Amino acid sequence: MFVKLWMTHDPVTVKPDQTVAEAKSCLQDNRIRRVPVVGDDNTLVGIISREDIFRVMPSVVDGSSAGSPTLFAESTKVSEIMTKNPMFAEPMTPIETVSMRMCKHKIGGMPVVENGTLVGIITESDIFLALNEILGGNQEGTRIEMIIGQEIDDFHTVMESFKRYRIAVRAITMHNGYGKKQRLLTVKVQGEELEAALRALRQSGAQINSIQQEDDFL
Repeated sequence: MFVKLWMTHDPVTVKPDQTVAEAKSCLQDNRIRRVPVVGDDNTLVGIISREDIFRVMPSVVDGSSAGSPTLFAESTKVSEIMTKNPMFAEPMTPIETVSMRMCKHKIGGMPVVENGTLVGIITESDIFLALNEILGGNQEGTRIEMIIGQEIDDFHTVMESFKRYRIAVRAITMHNGYGKKQRLLTVKVQGEELEAALRALRQSGAQINSIQQEDDFL
């Protein structure tokens, strides 16, 4: 899955010469934590976050002072406190690559740039939504966790059992590092002959750890 499927297109932006007070209002009005900073040609030049503002003027945020901090916010430009040349993704960057970069660098979002122009932004919330989709969180079905072998045929045997009993696989994840000779397979499935499929799986050597019916969503 790629960034283009989950990013926010045409995100809210600010200009480098806008004030910190304007950037703060932009974040509050749009209920967002960070906003890309762009030049006149929509070229990405930076990013400013709520944390950046907290760091330079905490008294404005917590209301402990109404004097000089407010003046600072109204007189200081975004360009003075923004993160310049921020890390960014491209529309065809794999979602897992973005997730790893965000974890490694401890950031909550990345602008998305195509041909030098800002086209979107992807945040940790978008990653969570993508993960939910991958795991089949929005679909009814039965989630089965099982231990299978590391051989290619072990996985094919599972799929053949589902095919034989016309079981639809709605989501699938694999933990290959579970063990030297074993891996953990989790599938979300739907089908009327699930019990028969489970019997076939056990006979093939698969170890069924858990079976959960899921049909209630928040």
